Amino acid sequence: MSSISIHIVSFDVPFPADYGGAIDVYFRVKALHDLGVKVTLHCYEYGRGQVKKLEEITEAIHYYPRKKHLFDWFSKRPFIVQTRRSKELVTRLLEDNSPILFEGLHTTFWLDDQRLKDRLKIVRTHNVEHNYYRHLAANASGFKAMFFRSEAKKLELFEAILNHADHVLAINENDVRHFKHYKPEVTLLPPSIDKISLSSQISTKLYCLFHGNLSVSENSLSAKWLINSVFNSGEMRLIVAGKNPSSDLLELQNETIEIISNPSDEEMNNLISMARVHVLHTDQSTGVKLKLIQSLQTSGHVIVNPKMVEGTQLNDYCSVVNSIDDWKNKISTSLNSELSSDDFERRLDLFKNELNTLKNCEKVLLKIL
Repeated sequence: MSSISIHIVSFDVPFPADYGGAIDVYFRVKALHDLGVKVTLHCYEYGRGQVKKLEEITEAIHYYPRKKHLFDWFSKRPFIVQTRRSKELVTRLLEDNSPILFEGLHTTFWLDDQRLKDRLKIVRTHNVEHNYYRHLAANASGFKAMFFRSEAKKLELFEAILNHADHVLAINENDVRHFKHYKPEVTLLPPSIDKISLSSQISTKLYCLFHGNLSVSENSLSAKWLINSVFNSGEMRLIVAGKNPSSDLLELQNETIEIISNPSDEEMNNLISMARVHVLHTDQSTGVKLKLIQSLQTSGHVIVNPKMVEGTQLNDYCSVVNSIDDWKNKISTSLNSELSSDDFERRLDLFKNELNTLKNCEKVLLKIL
């Protein structure tokens, strides 16, 4: 595949790969590079800076400022799209005839530009954006709620721009069904992730773990729910770890609830790899939760609510529970025993096959290029 070149337009600088969207983009670029594809990476940069490491896996890399102006709030286009409209980007895309992969609906400002009408255009959807923003609105108040509701309406209307793409790469089965309403062919592409480093089962430590970016309302609300509803008896140890927890979340610490703020990569990886039980809860069933995939790459039990695995086949590798009593009983049982060797081997097979990033990217290349 060494003769293939491709432009990838990323909504953000994908390194460090420290949150879901960045992880998905970074390891896809890396896999394509490993397959011999020449990647020209275009990044909208608004705080993460220019990254030398990305030069190791790209032929060229270009950065564009995400310009925000007052009038952008009143545009018919969604704010997340309107603020990613670099003219310099489209000029560079027109310098050759290579296929273009737009990472996220965020980056599709130029998708319907007539100058690109004869180009092979692919859009990677990370979720159904208007559903995501409606959920944000439901958990916000004041100006934020008003903005999220407005953005959801704009995103739902704007989504029709996908008719100008040749292919859509959807992240889960529910999204495949949703995007089939549009003209392009829709292909399932699971999240791109790092190679699994665990080749043999290890002994775990006697604690439960919830991890994620705690500044994100979805994660903060789930952490609070777990603490107040499931771990409220003081009988089971829970560690909550992640970025920037709020003061009201920190106040919930006690003898059995520990909240670790902004752990280093090494500390977070150790917490994830050594947890006896991973407890993962969400009220929002969009995309695929990368923290779920990270948890399945360990020797620990994984307990989730139905929305965490909705639209995926990953429920076969987790314990799915509904009621608070079910949560408590399953956690108690899981803390008393290590994961079975059969379940661990099934996980290894999952990452060698269905969630093998190199294999998945190769399949997509053969299908669409």
